[in-house]
Amino acid sequence: MKKRTFPLTFAYLLLAIFLFQDLQAQTSFTDSLERALKSAKGEDRVAILLQLSKSAADKSEALQWARQAVELSQSDKNKALSLNQVAWSLKNRFEFDSATSYARQALTHAEGLDDALVTSDIYNTFGSIFNNRNQFDSAIYYNELALAKRVEANDLPSQAVSMNNLSIIYQRTADYAKAAQLIDRSIEIYEELGMERSMADSYLNKGNLLTNKGDLDSAYLSFQNSLKAYEKLGLNVMMTYALINMATVAVELDNWDDAEAGYRQSLNILLKTDPNPQLLAFAYNGVGVVHEKVYADADSALHYYSLGADNARQAQSNYLLSISHNNLGSIYADKGDYHKAIEYLESARELKTAMGERSGLSAVYVGLGEAYQSMGNRAKAEENLLAGLKLAEEINELGDRERAYGALYEFYKSGNQYKAALNYLEKMNIAKDSLLNREHLATVADLNIGYETEKKEQQIALQNARLMQQDVELQRNQIVIVSLIIMAVLLVVIVLLVRNRSQKEKALLEQEARLKLREAEINAVIASQEKERNRFARDLHDGFGQLISVLKLNLSQLNETSAKEAEKRYEVFKNGESVINEMYAELRNICFDLMPQTLVKRGLMPALKEFGSRLNQTDQVNCEVLVFANNERLNELVEISLFRITQEWVNNILKYAQADHITIQLIHEDGEVTLTVEDNGNGFDPQIFYRGSGNGWKNIQTRLNQIKGEFDIDSRPGVRGTMMTVVVETRKKHSDIPTSTEKELTS
Repeated sequence: MKKRTFPLTFAYLLLAIFLFQDLQAQTSFTDSLERALKSAKGEDRVAILLQLSKSAADKSEALQWARQAVELSQSDKNKALSLNQVAWSLKNRFEFDSATSYARQALTHAEGLDDALVTSDIYNTFGSIFNNRNQFDSAIYYNELALAKRVEANDLPSQAVSMNNLSIIYQRTADYAKAAQLIDRSIEIYEELGMERSMADSYLNKGNLLTNKGDLDSAYLSFQNSLKAYEKLGLNVMMTYALINMATVAVELDNWDDAEAGYRQSLNILLKTDPNPQLLAFAYNGVGVVHEKVYADADSALHYYSLGADNARQAQSNYLLSISHNNLGSIYADKGDYHKAIEYLESARELKTAMGERSGLSAVYVGLGEAYQSMGNRAKAEENLLAGLKLAEEINELGDRERAYGALYEFYKSGNQYKAALNYLEKMNIAKDSLLNREHLATVADLNIGYETEKKEQQIALQNARLMQQDVELQRNQIVIVSLIIMAVLLVVIVLLVRNRSQKEKALLEQEARLKLREAEINAVIASQEKERNRFARDLHDGFGQLISVLKLNLSQLNETSAKEAEKRYEVFKNGESVINEMYAELRNICFDLMPQTLVKRGLMPALKEFGSRLNQTDQVNCEVLVFANNERLNELVEISLFRITQEWVNNILKYAQADHITIQLIHEDGEVTLTVEDNGNGFDPQIFYRGSGNGWKNIQTRLNQIKGEFDIDSRPGVRGTMMTVVVETRKKHSDIPTSTEKELTS
């Protein structure tokens, strides 16, 4: 007996049945709903209970919440909604008779309402129940009623659900044109509304449709998109639908590794999370096919097919049971037990015929024909094979047509009816949408030795022409690819050149900015030096010059006659001594301003104390100097810079602040020197100082850049008191938080 290509060719259709529901997703807000339920009162609790039922992962728990909602309902609307939810929960538990009874009660309460959506939900429940019971005419009727009500309510999401449901039923009745029209419209709606979960469900359904139409590559891609979406949304059970469908298509494409991986992964998810008997039936049948076709392990295949049948019976699904019996019939035929094979195959045929299930029925007829042929009953074999072919041609299922042609080819060849065998061989190859290859030509020659040589040559010429056309297309594709690569390389080169030019322009601007800053610093230093020269010249002229003039006048008295007297010479001496002392003091002040010897010889701390002492001698301001440091000398550049910054800042205080008290504080510890100068004078806006164009700020900037110091001012307009702070690291230390003044220095 010739083996079938795959017994589950259209088994994936039932997977969409589980999508036949208003999207009652399990959500993470169950805890919050339960908390809200405790605080709610009266009939307000009904809406919360219904939401808990819809979001419950456990079917028994969902039914429990729905029954509580029924008990609390007073209004007709709440009664209709609650009874319908009980019906839906019972349907999910496969208690179809009870579900139908509750749905009828819900419809009775809804009839007096003017609410199209409530009524449509009840019709939707009826449609789902009848679909699960394989009563397709009734399922179509109620779903069309639901769709009409939802159109009346102008509710797009619920319309898309009804379209999706109808598409599934039409697929099961092999009306693929209507199924395609409905599923495409539902996808358009979900895309417009951005509903990711619903999009995933619809693409799963469309994958089934594409598989039925023979577009396996597109179907696999559609299932894969569904799988990615379910995985992203964390819907593990929904992932199994996509996995089983992908595995089934992989079987049709002879990709057995992917098929086995998909079936086993779905089994693992189901057994760990939700052992849904319908899904388990599919997964077990799929694993059985892998053992039958890949490993040639008939006993293992039989075991898994039996598990599939057990779960199908538990799910009360004749459709699934027909698939399991078809597979069991096939495996018993392979084992040579044809009586048992025919028993299971006849059961599958009866189940599908009773359901009106045409999809997959052709494969059952072909299996029966092959079994009868193996038993030697050629009349029964031919009858079933032709019945299978007729059904496959009526519903235009490509895979079943190909298999029926192949089985009839083998049947007539075994009976030496070569003309009929040749006819079906050619039809089988046309169904495969390919030319006869050399192996097929050799088979034709064996069947019909008188087959015309001219026709063979025409077939070969046609094949060569096709190969030449493929070569031309390949060359053209290569040219296009090379052109695209060249364009891409040119684009990359252009981008790199533009980027390089931009970087160079940026570097040039930065260099110009640095040069301008350096020029400003040099100008500030030169201006400061000129200012100091002018001041020293003025001090020498006004102070030293006057004292020299006084000394000269005093000494000129020695030329007078009275100078011969001892008392007069003594008086001149005393006056000269006094003037010389004043000249010495003036000289020391000038030298201190130029470079304090205390700073050079003893360091910054004594120099600051001497600077404060000199300020106190002016009686203009009271200066207090506080030093918290050891006697360790600092770097010469640091000491000079900090001293000059102090001088510059104190000069600003004396000039603008109208302060009468200044505190200079120096702290040296932990590898860091902190200098603060605080006064009680008028406050000001620090931004005015930073943006100023005077030499004072530029001098301070230059000093800070040399020693890499941090500078900060704490002052506010209208508030007395200002504090200037300079921090210098005497050893390398990292700082992540810049001061406000550092931002000004780097901007």
